[in-house]
Amino acid sequence: MDRSLFFRKVKSFASVPWSTKLMFFEAFFTSAYVKTTLIFLPFAKVAKWLGHFQPQPADIIIPDSTELIKNVRSAVHLCAKYTPWPMECYTSSLTAKIMLKRRKIASILYFGFCKDEKNGLKGHAWVRCSEMIVTGGGRLSQYQVHSSFS
Repeated sequence: MDRSLFFRKVKSFASVPWSTKLMFFEAFFTSAYVKTTLIFLPFAKVAKWLGHFQPQPADIIIPDSTELIKNVRSAVHLCAKYTPWPMECYTSSLTAKIMLKRRKIASILYFGFCKDEKNGLKGHAWVRCSEMIVTGGGRLSQYQVHSSFS
């Protein structure tokens, strides 16, 4: 990396408020924990994080915490950009779900699949709070929801 670019990024990070820095570090270390766990533990152990299985996705009512949800979303997206490990949708979604749960904010984790012309089935995971997509946004309408967890 170019030195001037590095120093510009350091200066930019230094100008960010402490609350944003703390949330970034929380997302960074939570995603490291999630990634390590996904590598070394079977899915049955990870399933405890997912919450309660819901065959049909339910709407959830949460108190007005829109700003906090947006901060969690920003921290997870920023973390995904700067981690040395790959942050797929599954890792990002679990990280966001854990961070929201710590703040006592209800969320739903979705697993969906769609047909891909090249590879057959393609999976995707995303988290939703009320009407806000926290992670894994994009063309969600192309995915058929397989399961959801609250």
